[in-house]
Amino acid sequence: MGPPHPDTIAAYTQAGASRTQGHELTEHEWALVEQAIQSVPPLHQRILESHLARLSFIEAPSSSGTALTRMYDGPDGQPRFDITLRADVLDQSLSTFLTRKEQSLFSDDGSGLSVQVSAGDARALPYLLLHEASHVVDRTLGLMQSGAGIADIWKDYRTLTEPYAGSLLAQSVYRRAPQLPAAKGPALYQALSRSPFVSLHATASAGEDFAELVTWETLSRRDKTPLAFEVRDRDGQVIARVEPLKQPGVQARLQAVAAQLAGY
Repeated sequence: MGPPHPDTIAAYTQAGASRTQGHELTEHEWALVEQAIQSVPPLHQRILESHLARLSFIEAPSSSGTALTRMYDGPDGQPRFDITLRADVLDQSLSTFLTRKEQSLFSDDGSGLSVQVSAGDARALPYLLLHEASHVVDRTLGLMQSGAGIADIWKDYRTLTEPYAGSLLAQSVYRRAPQLPAAKGPALYQALSRSPFVSLHATASAGEDFAELVTWETLSRRDKTPLAFEVRDRDGQVIARVEPLKQPGVQARLQAVAAQLAGY
């Protein structure tokens, strides 16, 4: 544990944070962090023990980013990593965290539509730490290039193949596009339901795709954590619902990534 690296603070500032500073954990927050660390799978534990240099928490609630993993060369020439998480998610539910993320994809167009995410009673911190630790595992072992059907979906790290590159999936904030009108929510999640992605976050890059697969494979298998995206009208009625973990294409990729990790 330690304060965020200056480069990390600068990255959060560039992402919209103001008066960014390190966060000192309370006794309650220390307990949450210890529980989250203990929940990380054995392979992730081993990689983190040898390659994680620093775990930090940062006061940056206005930042558009929540977590950042910084990679650099250690004194022995091996990669080292800093993981930094926003402090405001320490005691947040995963459903609340994901709902706020998904709502940031849309602009208010007067349609009254909004998105809600359900992840059962899971907490956000274990999800975030597992996701960022999966980046560390991936970059240390070079897993992404050979796993979970990545080559069939990605031309390179950020370029999608067809039909995904020409679909609405390629037009979200995760793909560095402007916010979509809220009225396009049903169509966006319909496109997700026809894809092999476990989440819209996974469409950001091949690395995010892999980390999301590893994270949700663990959470769904070990903890039985559900994942559902719902678009609701102004009266709160559900007009579209997608459960990616139940989709055959996603299930096949979850099984593939589990088999890949089992080899280490």
